[in-house]
Amino acid sequence: MDSSYEQIVQYIARPALAQNIIKFKRQIQSIDVSSCSDKPITLQSSTNETFNAHAVIVTVPLGSLKRNAIHFSPALPLRVQNAISNLGYGILERLFIRFSHPWWLSPFDNPTTIGVEFFRFPSLKSTMHCLPRGTLNFFSLARIHNPQSVLGVFVSADLAKFLTSIPKDDLKAILETFYIPHLPNYDADNPNCRILEVDCSSWCHNEFSGFGSYTHIPVGSECGDEDMMTLSAKILDAGKGGVWFAGEHTTKTEIIEGLKYTAMATVTGAYQSGSRAALDVLYSFL
Repeated sequence: MDSSYEQIVQYIARPALAQNIIKFKRQIQSIDVSSCSDKPITLQSSTNETFNAHAVIVTVPLGSLKRNAIHFSPALPLRVQNAISNLGYGILERLFIRFSHPWWLSPFDNPTTIGVEFFRFPSLKSTMHCLPRGTLNFFSLARIHNPQSVLGVFVSADLAKFLTSIPKDDLKAILETFYIPHLPNYDADNPNCRILEVDCSSWCHNEFSGFGSYTHIPVGSECGDEDMMTLSAKILDAGKGGVWFAGEHTTKTEIIEGLKYTAMATVTGAYQSGSRAALDVLYSFL
């Protein structure tokens, strides 16, 4: 890949890393809120290690909350449980396919033009007997600021589960058999059209991703905005402190010029929610 969010994350985390505040490989299994001590919130890890705090921001994905990956005591308020249940949690995975040359490009008048080509494949009749139904959305990385002979693919739902669970050689064979031949300029005799390498995300198979990747409001729901608002408020009280949630499932819907906008299901939304939760914690102690 050309780049990732790693440098941004490392920059933001630098002060905490310097103070040895961040504890890696600690899986928190329970959060207990009481008023019996100076630090009324106790967190317990899967290895029985305990941590005490005045305030806690829980950033696990919605999918983890739905699966009760963390036990809360007292139990989460009913309004919070309902909001977690009401919101949907979907699967969206990414595939990356590398070639020796971007043979699918059509010539531009200006060779320095930056852009992204998209190719969309709905369920194909030829795959009905061997693949789950689903759409593949291809995007080219050959005309970005650092061009690469790579095609990215977004795939969702059951098809995503299947394609990210099989061996890479099988995935490569499926792509070369059913999809790659339909791209522009494909020539079966051209070695440039053969896949060199394929890789993929696997959030739907990862318990720490909540076995999914993004929040959505289910079709027919009339309370999605309210549910996200509920999850963005303080969840449990502990004196001035307490427990807050953060993550893309807690973003607030904004109305701009009469239109609704939400950062749900985005990295932007996750980042903004973290800032919001941190400020809420600070203001609670003023």
